[in-house]
Amino acid sequence: MAGTRRFRAAFSPTVDCAILVAAFEKGFAADEGVALELIRMNGPRDILDAWSSAELDGAHLSVSLPVALSLPSAEVEADLIIPFILATGGSTLVVSSLLYDDLVEQGMKIPDPGSVARALSRVALARQKADLPPLIFATEHPSATSTYELLYLIASTRLIGKHDVTLLEAAPAEMPGLLQKGSIDGFYAGEPYGSLVAMEEEGRIVTTKSHIWQNGPEKGLAVSKQWAATNEQTLHAILRAFYRAGEWCASVANREELADLLAAPAYLSCDVEHILASLSGFIPHSPARLLECHDFFCVSANAVNFPWQSQALWFFNQMLRWNECPPHIAAAESVREGAAEVFRPDIFRKAVKPIFAPVPAANMKLEGTLHTRVYVGADRAPLLLGPDTFFDGQVFDPESFATSHES
Repeated sequence: MAGTRRFRAAFSPTVDCAILVAAFEKGFAADEGVALELIRMNGPRDILDAWSSAELDGAHLSVSLPVALSLPSAEVEADLIIPFILATGGSTLVVSSLLYDDLVEQGMKIPDPGSVARALSRVALARQKADLPPLIFATEHPSATSTYELLYLIASTRLIGKHDVTLLEAAPAEMPGLLQKGSIDGFYAGEPYGSLVAMEEEGRIVTTKSHIWQNGPEKGLAVSKQWAATNEQTLHAILRAFYRAGEWCASVANREELADLLAAPAYLSCDVEHILASLSGFIPHSPARLLECHDFFCVSANAVNFPWQSQALWFFNQMLRWNECPPHIAAAESVREGAAEVFRPDIFRKAVKPIFAPVPAANMKLEGTLHTRVYVGADRAPLLLGPDTFFDGQVFDPESFATSHES
């Protein structure tokens, strides 16, 4: 069926845009009657800047960004919601060869995040004592998932915190060049840029998102609340197309074709081998060593597309931890509810109902308790969830957490 509804979506060139590309290239959007148009932009900053002027209907964004924009303290007013998770995992923490040697001397054990955090803390403290500049790491946006996860990692030792490391905003595709020039000591971003650096021996991958938070949400489809309300049928159709595209992307039989599609100049414009690493889960620590990462990058099954409101609140909690929202404002129940309701499981359920997709019966869960896959209650059929553990063993209860933290 030819597309009868238009949907213009912006994306940045990271592997986690795979569902959008497959929905367009393999005809899933057209099958749902949607004329999908994809607009490539450098990163989330460009997408947000162009949101109104580019007449976008949706965007491929870090899932924490709309949560940050929902806070009363946000510098920019926005009414973005996330009804669909496009990918979990898919990011790597990369360091320069020089920093890598220092981290090894400090006892780092690849790819254990705890040992990476301890080694980073020791190097950072040694630089402070020697009156040297702080370590500089790049992330794609100050409110990106990568920023909060990197801060969560480095603060886990309680030796250093946000003010002991400099975070630089950069588009993911620019990060390898910044590392090569010595402008940064490392970066944490979506693939394929970590694999590119490791394969070209410009640096090393030391750990991954899937090691820091198993199946942690990375990118989501963001749309405005107003657009969603006035274009319900189009939204439901594109969500069904994305769901089916995710199933296609997840099939091992389609892996090489997906890598070829993503490598095209219109999308990631890079070598296929750099993309295949993330799709296979065998991540190059160096040209001679691969890290086997189960569930490194997921786009289907295990309810990965479901927008858990507990995960929105985990990121909200990190924003409170780093004093991004004044405590007297954060304490308001309406602020907490507003952050949770950025993720819209109700829209997801309604959209996929015609295709009999199993969905969780709950909107929230304890985050960090599932060490293996388990069956849970679902609306239609048995549903597997997990694992969802954090590297430090912490459990996040979305029903009970402090509204202020010490940084």
